[in-house]
Amino acid sequence: MEKHSCRTCRNLEKERKEVMEGRLKGRYRYGCSGQGSGFVCGFLAGDEDLETLSCGLWHGQSEKKAEKEGQKLEKELGESLQGLFDRWNEWYVRGCPEGKETDGVYLNRLRLAIKGLVERIEEALEESRFPESYYSPLPPEIAKDYMADTDSLVKGAERALYQYRNSPDYLWLESYINGQKGKSKETEKAAVFFEHGKVLEEAISRNQYLLMKQEIRQEGILAELAKYRRAVLQKEQKAARRNKSGQKGKKDMSGQFTLFEEKAS
Repeated sequence: MEKHSCRTCRNLEKERKEVMEGRLKGRYRYGCSGQGSGFVCGFLAGDEDLETLSCGLWHGQSEKKAEKEGQKLEKELGESLQGLFDRWNEWYVRGCPEGKETDGVYLNRLRLAIKGLVERIEEALEESRFPESYYSPLPPEIAKDYMADTDSLVKGAERALYQYRNSPDYLWLESYINGQKGKSKETEKAAVFFEHGKVLEEAISRNQYLLMKQEIRQEGILAELAKYRRAVLQKEQKAARRNKSGQKGKKDMSGQFTLFEEKAS
């Protein structure tokens, strides 16, 4: 337990120091936020004298530490709660960045998080210290199939489909497949790239907003399509080199047979 003295009092302000003159010359006193005079209740010959001074306005350093920790917790909880409210409002208007579930599902999860944090604030803080965000109304529960900003989703899906089907790699793919006769491993692998366009087109026609949101993220499939194109072209180049090498070998062998026939005759 802390000893009650000016040395352990949180009201002590050592940054304010008054040096005495006259009969008290050589002595000084520190500031005090608790005393009406603004200074501690005695004069010091050295800082060790703080141990001997005390008054009824004493507040321990541990109380000051607890106060700071309480203020820190109040700030953290308030900022976290406000952040959840801000995120809910943004996702309700613009939609959640994630696309595994509908926006309604994500919004209701946020609602539960807000409710849980409100309860934690009630348990951890005194009512007088509740943050301002605590008094914001709890967001309503949203229909599970709710999707935000559907007009932008449709426009984005239409734009993505156009860009996909007019990309250099896709145009090459159409030309390549049209030139193939029968089925092969390459044509079977190509089916997934055509399927993506069909799925996105169908999602637009049926107003399947979640599916649109999932399919317009085309970076992965575009990268795979470019990789597929490189693999096919490399395979064709190797085959062409083998054919060219084979043709050269036949020509050389033909020359050898003619020379042999001339010698034999």
